[in-house]
Amino acid sequence: MLPIHQHLSQIAQLLEAKGTLVLEAEPGAGKSTAVPLSLLSATWLGGKKIVMLEPRRVAVKSIASYLAKQLGEAIGETVGYQIRNESKVSAKTKLEIVTEGVLTRRIQSDPELSDTALLIFDEFHERSIHADLALMLSQEIRLGFRDDLRILVMSASMDSEFVSEYLDRAPILACEGRVFPVETLYQASDNQPIAQQVSKALNYAMSAMPKGDALVFLPGQGDISRVYNLLKEQFVDEVELLTLFGAMPLNEQMHILNGGKGGLRRIILSTNIAETSLTIPNITIVIDSGLEKRINYDVKSGLSRLDTQRIALSSAVQRAGRAGRTQAGLCIRLWSSQEQTTFADFPKEEIMTTDLDGVVLELAKWGIARFNEANWLSAPPLLHFESAQTLNRQLGFLSDANKLTELGLKAHAIPAGPRLSAIKLAACNESERQVASILLAVLQERDLLLAPHSAQLLDRILVVLEGLQRQAIFGVRKNLVQQILQSIKSKSDAKPVESTYSPTELSELIARLLLVGFPDRIAKQSPSDRARYTLANGRGVRLKADDPLCKHDWLVVVDCDGQNKDGLIYLAEPVSEPVLLEKLQSHLVAEERWQLDATKEKLVGRRELRFQQLTVKSENLPAPSPKTFKKCVASLLNEEGLSLLNWNEQCVRWVARTNWLSQYLSDFPEINELTLVNSAAEWLLPYLPDVTNLKALKQVPIFGLLKSTLTWEQQQILEQEAPDNYETPSGTKVRIDYCNAAPTVAVRLQEVFGEVESSRIAGGRVALRYELLSPALRPLQTTSDLAHFWRNAYVEVAKEMRGRYPKHRWPEEPWLEKAGHSLKSRQPK
Repeated sequence: MLPIHQHLSQIAQLLEAKGTLVLEAEPGAGKSTAVPLSLLSATWLGGKKIVMLEPRRVAVKSIASYLAKQLGEAIGETVGYQIRNESKVSAKTKLEIVTEGVLTRRIQSDPELSDTALLIFDEFHERSIHADLALMLSQEIRLGFRDDLRILVMSASMDSEFVSEYLDRAPILACEGRVFPVETLYQASDNQPIAQQVSKALNYAMSAMPKGDALVFLPGQGDISRVYNLLKEQFVDEVELLTLFGAMPLNEQMHILNGGKGGLRRIILSTNIAETSLTIPNITIVIDSGLEKRINYDVKSGLSRLDTQRIALSSAVQRAGRAGRTQAGLCIRLWSSQEQTTFADFPKEEIMTTDLDGVVLELAKWGIARFNEANWLSAPPLLHFESAQTLNRQLGFLSDANKLTELGLKAHAIPAGPRLSAIKLAACNESERQVASILLAVLQERDLLLAPHSAQLLDRILVVLEGLQRQAIFGVRKNLVQQILQSIKSKSDAKPVESTYSPTELSELIARLLLVGFPDRIAKQSPSDRARYTLANGRGVRLKADDPLCKHDWLVVVDCDGQNKDGLIYLAEPVSEPVLLEKLQSHLVAEERWQLDATKEKLVGRRELRFQQLTVKSENLPAPSPKTFKKCVASLLNEEGLSLLNWNEQCVRWVARTNWLSQYLSDFPEINELTLVNSAAEWLLPYLPDVTNLKALKQVPIFGLLKSTLTWEQQQILEQEAPDNYETPSGTKVRIDYCNAAPTVAVRLQEVFGEVESSRIAGGRVALRYELLSPALRPLQTTSDLAHFWRNAYVEVAKEMRGRYPKHRWPEEPWLEKAGHSLKSRQPK
């Protein structure tokens, strides 16, 4: 008897009484199989069905098959299932197992779930984006339409309190798990490659556990391949080596769940697909790399990248639980116990790290247009939400108010996501619809080619078309091709007709269709690097250097690596400039761009058609008209500054005076180069004569325009409080320099004889600074306090200068002397 059996009656009672329940059952408890079967007899079902959600297709089919056998029936009778492109249900079906996306679509078509009494969310700790969305909508149904709809959330390792709170304090029931103990050992990596670590761990484990099979958790297919090659040499024919990952054909995945060859122990190399839901028979050894691959969406680039990262502690518990189902087990973790203290408790929710394009469309269909209108279990980043709304508006699925449009309603009816739905809706006739159907099928699966020499999507489409025409297929994943063929043959709008297109015509059609679904993925070739392209958002991407696509100027990039710099392009199709101009016509922005030529003496212009950050087409412009030239001057001033104008010394001095005075008079305007550039449209441009070139612009006197930035009263204040010149006691006018730290006047010392104290400006707030010069016009002293200078420093200066310049005046009391010439007057003989 499984541990869960003793709780089955309590589960039924709690669901009947409370309507919601969170079941926390450890690995091996039997929740996925025993609970749904036991609830089939619950009277409160009232003749309605149970729908159980599983995160993976292989889990759906495996559990459905097991449960049907338990009842002694074929699948499709009491127990049925539905996954993408495949369904086995009947009027007799009372327990239907589905993938999470299937439930969301069912809710949208029947918002009351009128034929359903209970929803079971299995393995909810995985927190897939579809599970979160389905639970959100289910809870809204329960609270708004169906208080008799019951919800059961199950997992071996989730934040039960958090989920309980979301379900209005649903009761939590805990159940112990595995029957047999699992010993856990830690093997530090010592910086060895994963393949060597796995080899070492298996050597020990296969000896320590002489019976049973081994399950090895690895991050991705690349690591699985490397470990497979090493173990193949290590164990030769002693074991059956198998691989398991999500992109494998479903029948191959199911084969692994059905046991192996007689007599040979199995070593199964798997991604995290085997972490939950699946029961692989006879596993007694688990080798855990502690790594997994997760998709992370970069909202800035609009691209996603597949990162290898540490698993959460809850995932480590799940993985260890795969052993010990039928006998005592062993789990070897390829990290140290010290490293484990840094693991997160639970993995990050998928809704936090992926794009929300499909979620936004689903919410719009549900009537939710704003972020804060959704009752999120875990609210995703707002920027991700807004980015998804932008894409859906661009595709025509949302209005400016983010409401579902008529086209959006049609797109929602296609179970393929917004981008692919747009492609399907763009097909105009039967043959185009067939190509679109093949395109959708290909883009929803892994690459059909085993060793592709090019990223061109056409190569993949031709493979499928050859399959339709029953021609030989080489170098491809044949099972996947057959799966796609079966899928498109089952669709009424994708009849297997002969292709009416040449490869060139077919490539153009593919590009036209892709432009509808991926308008933001247009990429322009770099003039300096034929393998490098720039996406419409400015992000760089790259082809392999020997890819034949490098001969094309423009691509539509469907799939690429969202690395921080120049991610590799996996799938793309070339597109011609005429097709770009035609398909993007409503999105193109016409701009005239003017700039200085290399000599900075001539203004040259180009008319550009731009899509986001890319120039699609450009042409030279003739010489600008006076009106255009004036507009150009405004932008050029921002780049080049006021030197473009007749900006002479008089202008520089005037700006320095006004800027300085504004620091001391609070009601006086601040005027400097920046404020003048920013306000050129007010003081300069309207008054420029009709000039059309820079040479003529340089001849335009602007000092009068510059002065007009001040009122007449302000100009008078400027002349009085920050004069351009200083008049010495002898009547000589000397220019004041306002560009220094303090306004400074450079003058021969004898010219200020009789000046008892320093002149003051700015309403008497600031003393003028004097740079006192020798007869040879060399600086002798700088002071802002003449009175102090005359009675102190001057004594030493005069003593030294009398010896050097004896013919010049150096009186004992200069403040009493008459200002003027430096030389002594000649005495009459």
